[in-house]
Amino acid sequence: MSEKKTEKKVNVCACGCGKKIGVIFATAVVAGLVAFGASCLMCGGKKTVIVNFEQVKQEAEAYKAIVAEQRKYEEKLQAQMGLDFGALQKEDADLVSKKGKMKESEYQKEVVALQKKAAELQQRYRYQAQQILGASQMAAEKIQADVEKTLEKVAKKAGAGVVLNAAVVVYANDDTNNITDCFVKELNKTIKPVAYPDPTTVNLTAGE
Repeated sequence: MSEKKTEKKVNVCACGCGKKIGVIFATAVVAGLVAFGASCLMCGGKKTVIVNFEQVKQEAEAYKAIVAEQRKYEEKLQAQMGLDFGALQKEDADLVSKKGKMKESEYQKEVVALQKKAAELQQRYRYQAQQILGASQMAAEKIQADVEKTLEKVAKKAGAGVVLNAAVVVYANDDTNNITDCFVKELNKTIKPVAYPDPTTVNLTAGE
């Protein structure tokens, strides 16, 4: 699913340079976190810190709950899909066993019918899988604003002007603080798991 990016304006840079600053927060399907900046990036008045957003996804209770619900629905879907395609394979085997007793035209008609049924099953399960991802996205979006505020709070407490995603950092010296643990701790204190939407109620737009 494509990433969604939003930009919100916030006051001015904390270093006193007077420049306007923004909060840039790109959201992935489950993680809900990619990059965040709490400075104008040009003033150099504050230090840079790093956050491992993959660790956040794995350790923050709110995100762990989303992942757990997603897996539960995916496992249920996989089980039902196995049953349906297993039944379809049995139908195919039965048809092959009867081929010698059928007219070729009748046999081909049954083959086409099975192929259509298989295609419909694939389309249905593909759509349902996308609905589950959509439900996870919706759940992550419910806490996104609070996550942004929490990260900004932790970053400011650390005296940071810029927060970088650890996944895109090529090099960081010993002076670059990693505030992931503090961020996760604060998230678990302030943000509770949200209700996971019923995937069957998720309406997908064309192209998803």
